[in-house]
Amino acid sequence: MMFLDPHTRALHADRAAKARDTVGDLRLIAGRWPDAPQLTGLIAELRRNSTEFEALWAAHPVRACATHTRDYRHPVVGPLTLADELLTLPDDPGQRVVIYHAEPGSASAGALRRLVGGGADGGFTAGTRRT
Repeated sequence: MMFLDPHTRALHADRAAKARDTVGDLRLIAGRWPDAPQLTGLIAELRRNSTEFEALWAAHPVRACATHTRDYRHPVVGPLTLADELLTLPDDPGQRVVIYHAEPGSASAGALRRLVGGGADGGFTAGTRRT
């Protein structure tokens, strides 16, 4: 999505940094599972369809991307600054979970609350969406 979807590309305020991190992380994953057919197919598709991806891939970046603070341009709520944490599941190292959060009390926290249409806690309690 980072290289082929215009909506995802527009979401990232510093798209170049996100693109470099994405390719570096994908290189790391490809090194762990070099014979995974879906992964090699994805890489081939990106190399064919994105000159930006191809140039970054050719540079051979490898990096673990566990935490970031990034700025986003959300089409509904506007600018957001979110921290993210990438967690590898202990029982399935091929699966990961990304947790995004805003600094409590920040404009970004307020924007997230507006985005989910919730109240003061954004409609979430103890990690579970209220229905």
